[in-house]
Amino acid sequence: MLSPSLGQRRMSMTHTKQSDKPFIKLKAGLHVQPFLDKLKAKPILWDEITARQGSTASAHHDTECIYARGPYKFTPYYVTYDLGAYDYPVLEYLNDEMADLMMPLLKEMYVSELGRVLIVKLKPGGHVDAHTDQGAYADHFSRFHIVIQTNEGCSQTCGNAYEEFEVGDVWWFDHKQKHTALNKGTEDRVHIIFDAITPLFKAEGVPVSLDNKDRVKQNEVNDD
Repeated sequence: MLSPSLGQRRMSMTHTKQSDKPFIKLKAGLHVQPFLDKLKAKPILWDEITARQGSTASAHHDTECIYARGPYKFTPYYVTYDLGAYDYPVLEYLNDEMADLMMPLLKEMYVSELGRVLIVKLKPGGHVDAHTDQGAYADHFSRFHIVIQTNEGCSQTCGNAYEEFEVGDVWWFDHKQKHTALNKGTEDRVHIIFDAITPLFKAEGVPVSLDNKDRVKQNEVNDD
């Protein structure tokens, strides 16, 4: 079960003073291969839930998605406004590898609330249409990407910024700004996308300077 148990560990994430950017690289070099191997061993998982890419209004037609944690129902209300996130049956298969990958990260980030967790595949030659994420759910959580598989033809834009991610990277980006993604390569791009509440980021999703991360956490503890 993916639910963070908070510890008082010091952060080892990349420092940045560029808190006004729509992308922030938090960490590099995560060991993602065991998770990727487990994922590749059961490709049928990609076919179980198609609601995200199947909607006519979706920006994600060129993707496939596996929900590890998701909404109670795939209706406009629950997807857009309900803040709940629930473990999905796929965790019975992926839990060990996903927990090994994510739990230390969630502790480092001082995550107090974990939202939805998706594994998203962007197909070769595919793109994600430019869009913004709106509604109470998007307002409540900050959004993060863990790069599981990528290639030199993959890129992501948010606002006026452009980034190319590397395997093992962890990124925050401002999903409230217009964003898109592109895969010009010949292999799938696979990311874990997860939503979380952490004192490193303000409630509206604007990042606090990571240089002040220990002070931010201490202030939170003192306010309890």
